[in-house]
Amino acid sequence: MLIMESIFVFMLGAICGSFFNVLILRKNTGESVVWEGSRCLSCSHKLSFLDLIPIFGYFILRGKCRYCGSKFSAQYPLVEVFIALLALAIYLKFRVFSPYAVSFTPYGLRLMAYGGRLLFYFSAFSALFLVAAYDFRRKIIDSHFLYVFLAFSAIEAVWRWRLLAGMEYVVQDIVSAFIIALFFYLVWFFSGGRWMGRGDTDLAFVASLFLGFPLNIGMLLLSFWIGGLTGILLLLFRGNKYGLKSEIPFGPFLAAALFIAWYFGGLFSFLW
Repeated sequence: MLIMESIFVFMLGAICGSFFNVLILRKNTGESVVWEGSRCLSCSHKLSFLDLIPIFGYFILRGKCRYCGSKFSAQYPLVEVFIALLALAIYLKFRVFSPYAVSFTPYGLRLMAYGGRLLFYFSAFSALFLVAAYDFRRKIIDSHFLYVFLAFSAIEAVWRWRLLAGMEYVVQDIVSAFIIALFFYLVWFFSGGRWMGRGDTDLAFVASLFLGFPLNIGMLLLSFWIGGLTGILLLLFRGNKYGLKSEIPFGPFLAAALFIAWYFGGLFSFLW
């Protein structure tokens, strides 16, 4: 049962990843993501249903347009696989590590609550992915994607405060989010935008609000560890393309750190 459910969730995630590719590529281009079908960017030929099968379509076509032979970007299967794995990871977190069966509420209500949590967190982290992916591609934090993630962060924060039922937790979360955002703002300000983008300040605040204190502190530390390690690896293996003055967007590091801190929150228990 678990294997079949996992395959189903993976497939749904891949389908969502296919749509996210369209969002990332057509954002701020004037093209509709609803009314205009997918096409080859080289010959403009509309792609058929078989061409658009998530993940497998790319490999069936060997990464090339069947009409003009132009190569498709590897972004297509990578995003589809990534979102499929994201959906699967969130599913396993609640299905295996926090199963809905452990409850004294009626089964139907448990199932609805379980499905609601899956949908909420998958949607939230999908919005975060769009923020990070657009930043990686364009080197800018898109405000529209960020506003969507802000809505999920606000809901998550209010729900957390309701469960904790203490005004001190509200104050801790909000104050810590502002302090973390202020840190990013000061880095951006004093570096003249060379070390950090202005949009990273907004993302840091929204991400901190989503996690709350003290997990947001763990996210902050982890984001710089991931960024530093990535920088070292790029210098070692891609030194011909990247140097000490190369611009590397920080949004993806923040997004990765947020997800890790949320998923493995127990690892940051030393901050309590």
